[in-house]
Amino acid sequence: MKQEFHSPDERASILSVAINQSPDALAGFWEELEVELELDEENPEEQQIAKSSTLTIERDEQVTLEPPPGLPDAKPRYVQGVVIGKQACLVTNLLKQESMTLRQPQMVWTIGRNRSAALPLQDRKLSRRHAVILYRQDGFHFIDLNSMNGSYINGTRVQQRQRLQDGDCICVGSTRFFFFVSGQERVTEALHPEVLARLNNEETRNGEFINFSELNEEISFNLNKAD
Repeated sequence: MKQEFHSPDERASILSVAINQSPDALAGFWEELEVELELDEENPEEQQIAKSSTLTIERDEQVTLEPPPGLPDAKPRYVQGVVIGKQACLVTNLLKQESMTLRQPQMVWTIGRNRSAALPLQDRKLSRRHAVILYRQDGFHFIDLNSMNGSYINGTRVQQRQRLQDGDCICVGSTRFFFFVSGQERVTEALHPEVLARLNNEETRNGEFINFSELNEEISFNLNKAD
């Protein structure tokens, strides 16, 4: 019998322990973790995809490093890990074709067809609980949860926990995306108040361009360089 964890706090506590185990143990944990989802009558197609069987990928269909098929002007699909202090979050456009920020208390994001996943993807070749991205002090890591079709990073199948690098190409199921990491920040110098005033001026904003040549030569664009 599967053990049921109805309390979010109870699930979070067990998850914190499970993520430090092997991929096999972590996959087994998800099998025991039964998450009851309410019927979404407004989106039966999404529910059907989430509950359907995983489609097997033929070996010759496996990962290439080419971008996903689509129109020439199609948006690149990505997940970006952002670190601010001791906290981390993900920014991605995989869910609704527009960028959104995903925050998770334990900094662990699940990927799969299951609608309770942090990144629930409507991909029939994706397992319900396919993989996990997690953040630790040394960076972002990727773990495959013994998925049927496997996970690939830069064309190589993931066999164990792997630390993600900036620009990695990841394939889960038939979904391909790039992973970027932003662990550093740089504060740029402030503009001179007169320059800022011109940029914020409504008349200037509605014009075709801003002619900065009218500014006096002694005005610096940077306060730190101003005389």
